[in-house]
Amino acid sequence: MAGRIRVLDSANRTMQRLGYLKALSELVNKTETTNLESLGKRFIDRVTQRTRLSPPFDEEIVEYARLRLTDGAYTSLRKTILENTGPAGVELQDIYLADRSLPSNTGKLVDANWRRYPSLATSLDLVKKGAYSAMTRSLVLLAVTSPEELSAFGALDIEHNPLRITPSQTAVLLFCFLESDAEALLPLCRSFLDFGGDVFDERQAGDLLPEILRGVITEHNKRGLTAEERDRLALLKKVADSVEKWKGKSYSGGGARQEAITVRLEPLCDLGLLSKPVRERYTYRAEDALGICAERFGDPGKIDETLQTTFFSTFAACRQMQVEDATDDQSIAALVSAGETLKSTLGYTPITDVALLAGTRLLTECSRVLEIGRCFDLLKAIQKKDPTFVRFTVDRMGVLAHVKFLKKAPGGEA
Repeated sequence: MAGRIRVLDSANRTMQRLGYLKALSELVNKTETTNLESLGKRFIDRVTQRTRLSPPFDEEIVEYARLRLTDGAYTSLRKTILENTGPAGVELQDIYLADRSLPSNTGKLVDANWRRYPSLATSLDLVKKGAYSAMTRSLVLLAVTSPEELSAFGALDIEHNPLRITPSQTAVLLFCFLESDAEALLPLCRSFLDFGGDVFDERQAGDLLPEILRGVITEHNKRGLTAEERDRLALLKKVADSVEKWKGKSYSGGGARQEAITVRLEPLCDLGLLSKPVRERYTYRAEDALGICAERFGDPGKIDETLQTTFFSTFAACRQMQVEDATDDQSIAALVSAGETLKSTLGYTPITDVALLAGTRLLTECSRVLEIGRCFDLLKAIQKKDPTFVRFTVDRMGVLAHVKFLKKAPGGEA
């Protein structure tokens, strides 16, 4: 694992549907620099926009109002919808969350918590922590998101509900979660399988976290640590201690246990690894895909290797897809296309992001597997054959880091 602590790093996590990350990624790419206040407030303004609905109201909206709009702030709106007494100004996010095609209707965002919402995006390396600027990974997510989905955050378009997660978005976001949270996520997934297909709740899942987090701390303390890593581990210990105080206690609707576990459980529903027998409750069941992930991704200490060599074949197995390996020509074309989509003003792009987008497109559009590690090998081989096709930069360890394509194809014209 070589110095990276793969656990969600924010102490201020707030659960949200993964679809909201599309809006955050779009916003952060619209300006070169920003800050937490600017990004957080622009984001919450975008997702809480209202549209006017007239009676009779759709059954999905009525059910959602009855079950979810129970806070006192929504008394008048709830009454109007339930009694069909007149037009109502409804937040777009409420209409999208009410959509029964979603695996869950929880996750409504509120103005008061604007400061907390960007933290998931920073933990997943979509947004740069501290600077709140765009990272290349956010462009990967946007590249597999349609313009109609992004527009739906500003004008009602239930057909392109942006809170739905497409297969290509699932691949990108699952990769992000495994890169950033494998040391907590994979042990949790294995523990969920121990429920044997039975339904478990948020409390039972949260009670598993303290032991898992303490195991992470123990493993990392065996090696030399930087000051920043020691601070990270100290924070994890605080989280473990706070969560453990709730162990065995009944559900309360809040607290450290709920915050630390729901930020993982609900995204796993969006990713198709968990399901909810009742959409508005915090009860869950492990899906077959979760078992496949837990088995094939295995040891979190080797997550770098497994993401490089088996990520897309594992994803295909989770989706029960019939696939073949991509040919060299298909792979090169996909890499060049991804590089063009993601390139910076200098033309260089992180190779992993180029490979992630290329592999995602090939798998979801063509049922072809191109693993990330193969991309590195393929690019190095092509560069030897045609040095004018591609250039690289290396990191401080001498490992290939960034790529720049100079031609449309090897041997072709610039």
